[in-house]
Amino acid sequence: MIKGVFIGFGIIIVLALIPIVHIAGIPFGPFIGGYYGVSAARDSAASPGRKALAFGGWTGALIGSVLVISGVIVTSVTGISPILIWLAVWVMTFYYASMAGLGAWYGELKVRG
Repeated sequence: MIKGVFIGFGIIIVLALIPIVHIAGIPFGPFIGGYYGVSAARDSAASPGRKALAFGGWTGALIGSVLVISGVIVTSVTGISPILIWLAVWVMTFYYASMAGLGAWYGELKVRG
């Protein structure tokens, strides 16, 4: 599962860094990363929903840790309201986790037919 999460996270980062592609890559990157990343997570005993929930949770934990570190840096360097920064961290973490889970779920359902 962790290997698949890192593959999905890599896809998210690559889609966010490519010029012009990042316009669509940032909002749809987690779904695409979940769709392709879950194929590396081989756990045939779990149902597609349970597997997608675990995948989304692990992706959320990974992106959340990156965003918390970024939030600490931004809070200490800029004069932006900390409430606004931490609200954005929470919303973005939830968005990325849920979209990665939905992408993983769709990928699993498509594979199982």
